[in-house]
Amino acid sequence: MKKKLSELKILKGGRDEGNLLGTGPESFIWAQATNTRLMGVVGVKVCWKLESGDFFYQFFHLDSEAYGIDGYESLINPNNYEVDYIAFHMMGGLGGNFINISYNELVYLLKLFYDLNLEKDSALPERSREFEKFFAMPVSLTKEDERNLMKKICEPLENHSHCINYFLMRVFGKDYAAADFLLDKITEDNLRAKVGEGVLLRNELFCKRSSQRGSVYRAESLVDSRAGYILVHSELNVVSGDEGYKIRSAKKLEEMHISNIEAAFLLKKMEYLAIYQIESIEEFLMIFKIENPSMMDSIHDAGVLFTSFNKDNDHVKNDIYYLNGDIHSVYFITRAQQLVVASFEAKKLEEAQDTLQGKRYREMLSLDNKLVIEEPVFYEFVNSGQEDIYDFFDSKGIG
Repeated sequence: MKKKLSELKILKGGRDEGNLLGTGPESFIWAQATNTRLMGVVGVKVCWKLESGDFFYQFFHLDSEAYGIDGYESLINPNNYEVDYIAFHMMGGLGGNFINISYNELVYLLKLFYDLNLEKDSALPERSREFEKFFAMPVSLTKEDERNLMKKICEPLENHSHCINYFLMRVFGKDYAAADFLLDKITEDNLRAKVGEGVLLRNELFCKRSSQRGSVYRAESLVDSRAGYILVHSELNVVSGDEGYKIRSAKKLEEMHISNIEAAFLLKKMEYLAIYQIESIEEFLMIFKIENPSMMDSIHDAGVLFTSFNKDNDHVKNDIYYLNGDIHSVYFITRAQQLVVASFEAKKLEEAQDTLQGKRYREMLSLDNKLVIEEPVFYEFVNSGQEDIYDFFDSKGIG
């Protein structure tokens, strides 16, 4: 699932001044990037030593489809908690690991994603003066260096489905740099030129035949495009060699528009809910946010929604891929002093409940109900404006 960085209110370490970086690479200590490039997003954190002896940390959120550099924070002389808090909050939902990158690779990445800001007419984050000097630096990589960097920031592929799902995700996102990385050296590909731009919501794969040369798959892709929901059928040949799994050929077979109801049917999943009553809701909300920095939070009319993501992107390896397959569980804290926890898997709901019991705010919670619902309603409740989920159930005739 695409994780768009929302505006953050975070702790600041030390003083907050303007552009504090030195003028050359001699102040560079280290940089790390998440190996999530195939998801379309990369998180980067950097440490510098200033001439004053202070340590300056920068955190970037990079989006390869629409925004470029779309999130930024910085700290001076932070403690470990502050560094981890920001890294978790900005990048904890990406589902990857941090990999060391060089100074040249860092500057190259920032310049590359800044080009997207220009191309998409997307504004840079606040305090961009703290990193704008990189855009004018004459750093370039050879083709081999570029490929080695891509290998660093792309997770290793583990099966055919893993390769195809990522490839289709990048193709529909018009993220050609990442799509090209997944192509074999001798590739026949007419898919990119024949499909429109959109978000891959669901992909189902069927293996037609396998041989020593590779495997041929039929893909049925549900895409949310500017023209509405479309269903795209394609055929892909995947091979495995020294470079790992690669796409040997990809061709579009047919495309059709489908209704909202048909799309909803394809995306339908069972929903597992746990409903708690909360004591001291303001205190609970404050502690919950501090103790769960990796959760993405958003404010709604009836409360605050927190989303917990899986620690990896293993859902991309499945024969049936869902965009929201990276969500572990969601938590809605309502103004009616309810905590509604939801997941698409019973096991993950149990894990979420176990986690709640291990936190210091557990004494503020009392379990009221557990439900299994065939027609997902959680997000409808979140967006309904109603503060009490039982009132919402009554209005929907759910008993």
